[in-house]
Amino acid sequence: MSLLASLNFSLAITGPICLVLILGILLKRWGLLPDAFVDGASRLVFQVTLPALLFLSVVRTDFSAMPSPWLVVYGIAATVISFLLLEWVASHWIGERQQRGIFVQGSFRGNMGIMGLAYVQNAYGTEGIGAAALYVGAVTVLYNVLAVITLTRSLGGEQGWRPIARGIVRNPLIIAIVSGLTFSLLGLKLPQLLLTTGHYFANLTLPLALLCTGASLNLNVLRGDPRLTGWATANRLCLIPVLMVIGAMLLGFSPQALGILFLLSSTPTAAASYVMTRAMGGDSVLAANIIATTTLGSLVSTSIGAALMSYLGLMA
Repeated sequence: MSLLASLNFSLAITGPICLVLILGILLKRWGLLPDAFVDGASRLVFQVTLPALLFLSVVRTDFSAMPSPWLVVYGIAATVISFLLLEWVASHWIGERQQRGIFVQGSFRGNMGIMGLAYVQNAYGTEGIGAAALYVGAVTVLYNVLAVITLTRSLGGEQGWRPIARGIVRNPLIIAIVSGLTFSLLGLKLPQLLLTTGHYFANLTLPLALLCTGASLNLNVLRGDPRLTGWATANRLCLIPVLMVIGAMLLGFSPQALGILFLLSSTPTAAASYVMTRAMGGDSVLAANIIATTTLGSLVSTSIGAALMSYLGLMA
């Protein structure tokens, strides 16, 4: 693929997302997206529309044509290895103990459910979302477990395994994916009425979620020591995606699998990291800084990465 075609391909992935994020920022400033609406819409996305999207994507996925299921296993293994390396780096190079877990979580915990799926849909369409849904579900569970571990270690909170297990069992995204797998494997059919209604909700997900993400961005929090923020941003947007893609290449994954892996691993830090940090009494300003810088930086780094991979024939 020529360089110009590769650039057009990458802009087709990130350009629409960038415009909707900017629109969310503008609508918030114009008073059309008040905080109450953003909070309610964000809950609606997490509890209703995103589960509907994932359920329908899994139900209609042709598992014989999707990327290797080993990609999910690889994603889990690579995430655990990344987490362990980040924990080691934080323990040796970050003097203030209470900032270690925030740095580690901000580095490894990507926003796959919204930004990742938006990237994948723009690159591969609805079939891509179906192929990515299992990866997103499995790694999201792992993200939650590892986030609790690192924050508990650094902040000294008392968190048992029961709240983690309860959170996983009640997670709407996990419930939707497991339900979709059950329907698909058993060959069950939904009535057309429910399918059409489900598609209405599913089609709301990405535009509504991206508008809320833009409206939630607060660049005024970018204060304090920028070193940890910059370090975590570089890990999230550059180091981790590059290492994950190189490892997958060495294992012989297909270009489509490499493309999905890159788009999911190059996502900004998940907004849930701020909520968890604040709930556990950590440095919420540092967590917010990492989210803001990675959200804006991801649009640039993902565009460059997608263009380069497309140009080299590594992304089908």
